[in-house]
Amino acid sequence: METLQAVIGKRDSEFTGLKGQLLRYLGTAFFFTVFGLLLVAAGERHHVIAVATEPLSDLFFACAISLYPVCTCWSHLARMSHAYRAGGAFELAGIILALYGREGAARAEAEQGSMLESAELVAAMREEGASAVIARFGRDRTYRMCQAIYLAGIVGFGIVFVAMLAIAPF
Repeated sequence: METLQAVIGKRDSEFTGLKGQLLRYLGTAFFFTVFGLLLVAAGERHHVIAVATEPLSDLFFACAISLYPVCTCWSHLARMSHAYRAGGAFELAGIILALYGREGAARAEAEQGSMLESAELVAAMREEGASAVIARFGRDRTYRMCQAIYLAGIVGFGIVFVAMLAIAPF
């Protein structure tokens, strides 16, 4: 196996970045959708349990759409808040970084692009972009902007969850 690794070289995982997030989201949605369909099929097959499987399948379909984004936003918000309160560096929300950290990321790419491998370059670009955003808005305001993005994601997908449960009986 080590010989094969030496021939192939180091590979980046396909579960990194935006592509990885989409794959994880679609995998989670697929699991909940299939399990919801299995509950529907069980209710169709055995009419005695249909009373329980029908609302459960509606719950699983609502979870298919909204559970992964809510949990992801919640965990990012928790990690970011913990790092902020500890006084350390915190990871910025991707939207904030993309909107306001492009200059810093481009500067890191221009300065270090030829010296670093792809994963290290992305980390350097992210760090330089985060530094540029914090320099522009200040640490507290940057934290509040990122916090607002994560809370908006939680609330938005929470509304989608409730709407799907409210629409399901019709």
